[in-house]
Order: sequence, then C-alpha cells, then structure tokens
Amino acid sequence: MMGVLMEAQPDTANELLLAAAKRQDEGAVIAFIDKCQRQIVAAIEIAGVRRSSADFDDAQNLALFEIWKEFPNLRSNSAVCSWMHGIARRITMSRVIAPNARQRRRDNKHRDFTPTDGLEQPGPAHRVSEQDRLGRVLALLSNEHREVLVMRFVLGYSEAECAEQLGVAVKTISSRATRAKRAAITELENMEVDQ
Repeated sequence: MMGVLMEAQPDTANELLLAAAKRQDEGAVIAFIDKCQRQIVAAIEIAGVRRSSADFDDAQNLALFEIWKEFPNLRSNSAVCSWMHGIARRITMSRVIAPNARQRRRDNKHRDFTPTDGLEQPGPAHRVSEQDRLGRVLALLSNEHREVLVMRFVLGYSEAECAEQLGVAVKTISSRATRAKRAAITELENMEVDQ
C-alpha cells in the first residue's frame, strides 16, 4: 500500500519550490534563476546583445525583473528554463534592441552631412572588425535563424539541446541551421559587395 502511495505522489520538492516561487519567495525565485542562468544569458545573446556590450547588464537586469514579476503566471514546472529564456529574449528585443535601433535612426536622420573634400579617407586600419561584421550579419537575420546560429555555433549547443530549449523537433533545428548558414553567407557577400 505504501509503495502505491509513493508512486502516485508527484515530485513534491519541485512543486513546493515552484509554489514558493509563484508566491515570489526570494529564495525560490533565485534558485530557479540560478538553475536557468545559462538559458537567460543565451537568450540575451540570441536577441543581439553581446556579453561584452554595455547593454548586457541592462538587458539581464530587465529580464530578471520581468521574470520575477511574471513568476505567479508560470503554469508548468517542466518548462521553467524555456519560459525564462523566452522572457529574456522578448525583453531584450523590446526594451534594449528596439530603443537602441530607434535612437540610431534618429541620430542618422538628424546628422549634418558635410562634404569630405580634402579629408583623409579611412584606410585598412579603419575597417570594421570581424566581430562587428558578424554582429551586423546576425542583426539582419530572422529571429529563428539568429537563435539557431548563436546557440549552435557560438554557445556550442547540440541540435538536441537547441530543440529542447526552443521547443521544436531536432529536424527543425537542423533545417533552420542550414537555412541560417545560407542566409548569413548571402548577407556577408552583400556586405563585401557594398564595401
């Protein structure tokens, strides 16, 4: 009889921790954040903010605050890290990437253009670094393609890990990676033609 009861009981430790996190218990929320830190950081990088960027800390703080706020709405214990990944990516795109892009467009619109006659033209020392080129290429790709490229080839996730994080089939990851590589190569070739 006792064996039957043990089999029927769910994993109470995780359920208790989840219940405490939904009540926004600080220790429980921090435990889940610690468990899912890698996915949160990956989401911010996938959205287009590098760890070395000045915006990374802002993106991470905004994401963690939103995760804290949204914990009462979490429905399942099995997908906590994927849920946090989605929030971090969404917040980074909407509150860090989009405002920066709008500011750059405003700056470019209001910039005074002056003739460059007599000024020294930039030479090889002024060329864009490879990392900046990669960042620009990633920014031009769709979210799906950028996610897969960063997860597979920057963060080193396997196709199975990517599939689990994104909630899709492994075959989907494989085909997205192939299409993403083709799109990235096309964008790089277009950049070289424009230079």
